Amino acid sequence: MPGGEAKPIYVLHGEDAFLLDSRRREIAEQVAGGADPQLCLTVFEADAALADVFDELRTVPFLAPRRLVVVRDADAFVSANRQKLEELLESPPASASLMLIVRSWPKNTRLAKLVNRIGRAEDCSVPAGNLSAWLAKAAEKRGKKLVGDAAGLLAASVGADLGILDSELEKLSLYVGDRPTITADDVGALVAATAGPERFALTNAITAGDAPAALKALAGMLRVRGDEFMTLGMIAWHLRRCLLAREQVEAGTPLRQAVPRLPPRAAEEFAAMLNRRPARRFRRDFRSLLRADLAMKSGTPPAAALQQLVLELCE
Repeated sequence: MPGGEAKPIYVLHGEDAFLLDSRRREIAEQVAGGADPQLCLTVFEADAALADVFDELRTVPFLAPRRLVVVRDADAFVSANRQKLEELLESPPASASLMLIVRSWPKNTRLAKLVNRIGRAEDCSVPAGNLSAWLAKAAEKRGKKLVGDAAGLLAASVGADLGILDSELEKLSLYVGDRPTITADDVGALVAATAGPERFALTNAITAGDAPAALKALAGMLRVRGDEFMTLGMIAWHLRRCLLAREQVEAGTPLRQAVPRLPPRAAEEFAAMLNRRPARRFRRDFRSLLRADLAMKSGTPPAAALQQLVLELCE
């Protein structure tokens, strides 16, 4: 979390409610300077009147070095009062900070330039692409390190909902106790996948070579736009785990030791899959995965591309 002296103006922009609320609470604690944030915090909603907001900014803080005045959903508030806000920032209050929480924040406006000069604007959007960096920082705050493919499995299982990811990390931290690391096995043992109707139903069906069950699980996972990439990520994690285990067997590791920690029936099916599929087949599966990814990015309907991939993986 960015630290330092409290600023007279903060702008939090983006659409992720978890990130927006997390930063709001962190900044409130920073502005309070060790006092109870609730003693020096005033929150306005979207229909706030400018006069009321300014009155709060001029009010002397109670039992705290500084007051924080927050306007939520402030896009319309900013548009209606832009000039007055610019005038405020030319001579900001000495003992209060203003926080504007907005969806959009164009960087080329005079107001944005004033904020950058004396305050801070922060993007609270979901990290684009790989969530691993965000997950690593969230785990580090809890004194833990995600190792192996734990981050990839967690993201594939839960998706890009940062609130749920943070909650699952909290549970995982308690689950591993004093151990400083969180492994993929820990994630597999504890985290309930929200991507489909049943926990890991798709990858379990692929492991068993059960094409009808895999297609049924796939249909349940593709509910809203964006689910296709979460599903592809889960399949990629599964294939990496399979290839690693198969390579261990071919290097002389006993089959039972190469099988990941799984429930008894799932472990038996995983071992059977390793017996029937050599490493070259898993490498071919990765080529199929890449073709499916390219097809979706080139305009092929996601369901069709993933159905073809699942049928190939179940052969």
